[in-house]
Amino acid sequence: MNKLTRYIIALVATAAVLFIMWYFGSIVKYILVAAVLSVMGRPLVSFLEKLTVRGRKLPKWVAATITLCAILGIAVLLTVLFTPLIISKLQALANYNFADMVNIFSGYISSFENYMRDRFAVDVNVIGDQPLRDTIQGWIKDAIMPTVSGIGSLLGGVVDFAIGTFSVTFITFFFLKESTLFNNAVIILFPNKYENNVRRALDSSIDLLSRYFIGLLVESAIKLVTVGLAIYLVTDLTFSDAVIIALITAILNVIPYIGPIIGAIIGIVIAITTPEAAGATAQVTVQLTIIFTIFQFIDNIILQPYVYASSVKAHPLEIFLVILAAGSMAGIMGMLLAIPAYTVLRVFAKEFFYNLKVVQKLTENI
Repeated sequence: MNKLTRYIIALVATAAVLFIMWYFGSIVKYILVAAVLSVMGRPLVSFLEKLTVRGRKLPKWVAATITLCAILGIAVLLTVLFTPLIISKLQALANYNFADMVNIFSGYISSFENYMRDRFAVDVNVIGDQPLRDTIQGWIKDAIMPTVSGIGSLLGGVVDFAIGTFSVTFITFFFLKESTLFNNAVIILFPNKYENNVRRALDSSIDLLSRYFIGLLVESAIKLVTVGLAIYLVTDLTFSDAVIIALITAILNVIPYIGPIIGAIIGIVIAITTPEAAGATAQVTVQLTIIFTIFQFIDNIILQPYVYASSVKAHPLEIFLVILAAGSMAGIMGMLLAIPAYTVLRVFAKEFFYNLKVVQKLTENI
């Protein structure tokens, strides 16, 4: 078999694998989610395996079961604590008259209109064919309502959620119990002569991604607690509203760089729609802006360098450029997947293309 024939066969095989992954997309998603959970839970499994009970080490399946129960317990706890708060806030937002929000800032809008008219002779009272106030109201409603309806639809898909949860749980257990199961499934896609290279690349990738995901989880947890307490202590918002705003900022914090900004905007919108903010909208807005700015500064200086750079052993500027490029190509989803995907690509490039100078430079710390 000549080289051209081998390349053609390899190309056809790759296309067939990609088609199968696309056709069974939901199953692939379950496997990937289970793989991520198993990566995050693997340090606990390793720790439990070293424990001895009456002179005997814990069996692997026991360690995997305990770890899986811990993951499920945390998920159930978060669901029980936050779901009622989220549903109540979604119902309030769904019934909120967004014209009231615009009226709250009517004075600021009028000042902006007058400034633009006097300073630049530009009339911004009308954008397109409708008044500026109506335009802003439409922007706010278009930004908030899809989120409300989207989450509502998600909560309504109980059957799909149950199937997905069971599938991910079942797969995760075996990934935790048999740490090489996922690796072996990937290795069979490569020729035998590359088996050692692929195995080393997978082991290194799992190690780096484990530290990254755990660091990201710790970062979000820290932000949830600190931002929630700061909002509750500094502002007049209720504890439940402070928790919801902090939860949203913590969840969106997993999106590098742009996530905290989106979270801050949504948090401010939620805050000024609460009864506690009536008559003190400007004050609440300023307070939240200061809180988000301070904690984002701390996050950028202390937490993110560890999570985004140290955990995956890449330069912060390198990570920033990768996230920027991924965002340009695939939007928020691209930014979310940029660091894990780039980490895996770097590790595999080191195994198969280390003779290239650019690869040597990018992977010298791995």
